[in-house]
Amino acid sequence: MTAQLRVSSSVNCSPDREDITEILPNLFLGSQAGALNLDLLRRNGITHILSVMVLDPTQTAQQKGNSFQRMNIPVQDWPDEELVTHFKSANSFIDDARTTSGEGVLVHCYQGVSRSATVVAAYLMASHPPTPDYISAVKFLQSLRPIVQPNSGFLDQLALYGRCGCNMDDNFSAVEAWRAVRHRRWEGYVDKARRERAERAGRQSGWSTTLRRVSRWAVCVFG
Repeated sequence: MTAQLRVSSSVNCSPDREDITEILPNLFLGSQAGALNLDLLRRNGITHILSVMVLDPTQTAQQKGNSFQRMNIPVQDWPDEELVTHFKSANSFIDDARTTSGEGVLVHCYQGVSRSATVVAAYLMASHPPTPDYISAVKFLQSLRPIVQPNSGFLDQLALYGRCGCNMDDNFSAVEAWRAVRHRRWEGYVDKARRERAERAGRQSGWSTTLRRVSRWAVCVFG
């Protein structure tokens, strides 16, 4: 199913684009460059900013002194990063801006492609029960912002979120099961990477040839 959500590699994904995309009234999705453009934010009535990325000290300093309500989910754009347990707090932050305050909220990551798009997709799913559909949510985002493409791990978490009825509080066992699968998958990646590094190091040092000779000698001597 996830293959249907792939975006053409020809799409311009420049992180320097100071862009934001309106997804719903008072809900915007964009890049880090857009989040730092104060004039752009003010023109669109944005008072709340949800950053779905690890902010470095320079970025944090740039944000100080600005009169915005902020929330930060410090994750990398890696398939094994856990976002699903942040959806509830993110949804509350977005709702507080849109419905309680009637003000604009920007959800952003570095490019506005994967991390922030995943959070906005989860918000759309939770806002449109009783049949939350992550594929429809992502496709809707892509129709407005074609560069949207959550990574494979985030798509898995959106699918899990949908299966749990967008309520992770009552489905802790499902989260634990997902974590176990993630751990086994990650351990497989690590073991494979270690083997490949060892083989490369052996070839570069000549040890692989030496080990093969020793092995052949051992077979001849000891049978």
